Amino acid sequence: MNDAILKSCWGNNPVGYSYQPSSGASGGLVTAWDASRLDVWFSMSFKHVLIIKGTVIDSGVEFIIFNVYAPCDLAAKKDLWERMKPLVLNNNDLCLCVCGDFNSVRYVEERKGRGLVFGQVDANLFNKFINDCLLIDLPFCGRLFTWYRGDEISMSRLDKFLLSSKWCEKWPNYIQVAYQRGLSDHVPLLLHIDEVNWGARPLQMLKCWSDLPGYTDFVRAKWGTFNCEGWGGHVLQQKLKLMKFSLKEWHQHHVQNMGCRMTEVQNNMSVLDIKAELSVLSDEEAAELHELSVNLHSMARLQNNINWQNSRMKWLEEGDANSKFFHGCMSNRRRQNAINVVSVEGVRVEGVQNVRAAVFCHFSNHFKSTGADRSGVDGLHF
Repeated sequence: MNDAILKSCWGNNPVGYSYQPSSGASGGLVTAWDASRLDVWFSMSFKHVLIIKGTVIDSGVEFIIFNVYAPCDLAAKKDLWERMKPLVLNNNDLCLCVCGDFNSVRYVEERKGRGLVFGQVDANLFNKFINDCLLIDLPFCGRLFTWYRGDEISMSRLDKFLLSSKWCEKWPNYIQVAYQRGLSDHVPLLLHIDEVNWGARPLQMLKCWSDLPGYTDFVRAKWGTFNCEGWGGHVLQQKLKLMKFSLKEWHQHHVQNMGCRMTEVQNNMSVLDIKAELSVLSDEEAAELHELSVNLHSMARLQNNINWQNSRMKWLEEGDANSKFFHGCMSNRRRQNAINVVSVEGVRVEGVQNVRAAVFCHFSNHFKSTGADRSGVDGLHF
């Protein structure tokens, strides 16, 4: 590997690279990057792994990338996972990516061929490495497999990107996209950020809003002030859209500053408690203290309800109201709920516009009038 070979592939743009020489016809690794956007200041390698570490110039975010070409031998792979594990865990607080040809699959669905025996031991070791290192296997689009033997029978998903939770928290919309195979028996795999507009987000609300005094009256009053014209479905859509912005503003004034309001109530209670220690409270002050206590308990219940709905019970067990665990759960849920591929009459449909069109067509046909003969009242005598 030299500058001339790399520039023949990269072009005239500024490029940096690190490489590990091949052993015979296989085993070589190359990691190249845009030198105008990334500042790579560390590189190291050991057998089957090439590591670079650097900073994104625009944002200053630190990252580390492991480029892997795993061996085929099971014992050698087990040794590789054990050597990589401490390196990954020691850098898991950074934006970390482990990518390459792992020569292992995670599940039986990721391999297809003549053989009837699935390498469960190999899969278990690979899954243990991923789970122990707290890595995330992103959704996979474009193809089902990344390696093809050439006999149109044997194929596997050997290549993938595994990311740390920090990476997914910083850039949450990434997916893996496999492209058309060329001369190689592996397909090109791209880590792609999916920021395409899927349409308007649905109206969401917190269940605890209904417990706040004045919420129902606010919704009724606001709904009556919206004047929209058009057919019924359009009017409903526009009113819900306006209500969404109104509730967002209402939430900021009544719910979002709950912590400050609770602190203020506690301070007022503390003043009265200190006064009660030194003298007898008047009837008005005693009534005020009782009202403050009731308000504090009410706001505490409301805050607990908000936390429960936002995070489910596991958030309350694992972290606070703004924990790293919570953001990881939300990012993971977003990836699981993402619809990247749908099957229409046995055909895989991919891409935002194609998926939206397929869903729209499905529900249009589902609710379309079929023109079936229906019984009527003609000919009946009453």
